[in-house]
This record gives sequence, C-alpha cells and structure tokens, in this order.
Amino acid sequence: MSDHGSSHTCCFRCTKFILTAGLTALFVWLSLRTSKPSCSLHNFYLPALNLSDDSNTTRSNHTLYFQLNLNNKMKDKGVRYDEIMLSFYYGTNTSIPLGNSTINGFYQGHDKKAKKKGKLEIQKMAWDAALKNVTNTSKVVFRVDVATRVSYKIIFWFGKKHNFTVENRTLEVDSTESAMFDNDFDLDHPAFRGPGHMQDVDITQ
Repeated sequence: MSDHGSSHTCCFRCTKFILTAGLTALFVWLSLRTSKPSCSLHNFYLPALNLSDDSNTTRSNHTLYFQLNLNNKMKDKGVRYDEIMLSFYYGTNTSIPLGNSTINGFYQGHDKKAKKKGKLEIQKMAWDAALKNVTNTSKVVFRVDVATRVSYKIIFWFGKKHNFTVENRTLEVDSTESAMFDNDFDLDHPAFRGPGHMQDVDITQ
C-alpha cells in the first residue's frame, strides 16, 4: 500500500508539473505573440490637380498633403515607431521619384490609433500631363512606400526591433470627385483606387 500510495503521489505531482509547465508556456507564447499595426493614407490631396479651383495660386501649388493613420489593434501590447519614411513616386513604376516625407518616431499604446499629418513639396513632376489626364477623365497613377522599424512593449519592456515596410503600392487618382470624401483601400491588395484628386485613402498592411 505504501509503494502504491507513493506511486500515486508521484504521478499526481508529474501531471501537475506538466499542466503547470504547459499553461506557463502558453501564457509566455501569448504574451510574446505580436501583430503588425495597420497603416493607411488619409486626406491624400494635390491642389494642383484640383479641377474645382483654376486659379494660378492653386495650379502652382505643387504640394502633396496626406495624413498617415496607424492602428495598433493589439489589446495588451504597445508599439514604438522609429522615424517613418514615406516615399512617393509618379507613374506606374518607381522610375520617377517625387520625394520623401518623414514623420518623427513615437510610442503608441495598446489598442490605440494615431493620425500623423505630413506633406511633400514636389519638385519634379509632369504636372501638365497629369492635369490633362484628370481633365480627360483618365487616371493619374502614383506609388508609395512606407518604411520604419518598430518594437513592441510587452508588459514592462520593449522587445527587439522589427522592420515594418509597405512597398510599391499603387494609387490611381481621377477627377470624378471635386471635394473631400472617405474611401478605404487595402494595402494587402496590389492596387488601391480612389476617385477624385482630393481624397481620403486608407492603405492597410
């Protein structure tokens, strides 16, 4: 009976240890598991292509305005972003760079959204051809890259940094709208299209 009781106690302790170790491993895995923030462009606006305002001031305004939206959907982890670089291009490929715009790094709490406004003074672009396209109801094609490094805050500490990139995404702009409006476009798709040269464009990674 003594040997049987000792064996039973030993089995119970082993089972308890295995269950405890398994639950601990599951907790650690869930704690370390991360997901990338979603990324979007909002209020994408080129005044020089605004057909509703034909003034010389508007035509000579070669500024690209945008708002970068970042959504941390994780319920228990924060995200720290390094400096965020957005690179814009004109045309169906990246052979005509328009320039880069930089957004300062910041920390984003768990389950939080961030909106960062930016702009880019475009020095080289075929504005006359682009304006002709939107006037003739054709599309003007732009491309955008987003690049930064992120680290995730797990409980009280930050993990190692990871590359966060959105590459070679296409935006097609036409003249079917002449005022600001809302549209959603997913960066997981090879192309996202939006009517209007004044537009809100969501691009999600």
